[in-house]
Amino acid sequence: MRVRLESTSYVIILLLLCFHFYIPVASQENALRDEFTFTESNHRVSYDQYQKELKKILQPDSVMSFNIDYIILPIAIIAIGIVAIYFVRQIRMNYVFEVRNEETDPQDDSVETEKSALARAETAVEANDFREALRFLYISAVFHLQERGVLPYDKSITNREYLRISHTDLDLQKTLRPVITVFDEVWYGYKHCDQQTVESYRETLKDVYARNS
Repeated sequence: MRVRLESTSYVIILLLLCFHFYIPVASQENALRDEFTFTESNHRVSYDQYQKELKKILQPDSVMSFNIDYIILPIAIIAIGIVAIYFVRQIRMNYVFEVRNEETDPQDDSVETEKSALARAETAVEANDFREALRFLYISAVFHLQERGVLPYDKSITNREYLRISHTDLDLQKTLRPVITVFDEVWYGYKHCDQQTVESYRETLKDVYARNS
């Protein structure tokens, strides 16, 4: 929704810029037409002279080239380019995130309980594999909530869907949000993870255990 609002704002801005460029030129052209169509003696000027004067408006000399009306178009083109790059980047990031979600299931088949997940986390810490340790800590928290009926047993549910499921329990949602955010950043986003990160994550998980013991 936020991306859609931002894109709508960009479109409105670009339309305003285009109108800002077009209206002054159109106004000058209309004024020139009136000036050369009707004179005090109601005589028409030659078409060649009209064309010559119109050309002066559409192709200003070096002095008029500094008029802001004549730099709106390149600015608008640059703005369109920036918006296009932004959307391509967002689409690419969303695609990569979805692919990683499909390729890697955080709930490993080798662990089926909270206790076994915690044991795997300790093994990973001893091997200095802190990213894997954080992963199993996250899995242990999910099992903790599933074993108490707070979350459903369903491996097809994504992390963000857990947040949507918990929307009726604002307290639970508030507790889960930092747990899921940190896990996504480390596991899918490849954010740096060390022993301090793991210990900090343990502290965060204490809220999950305390609220759903």
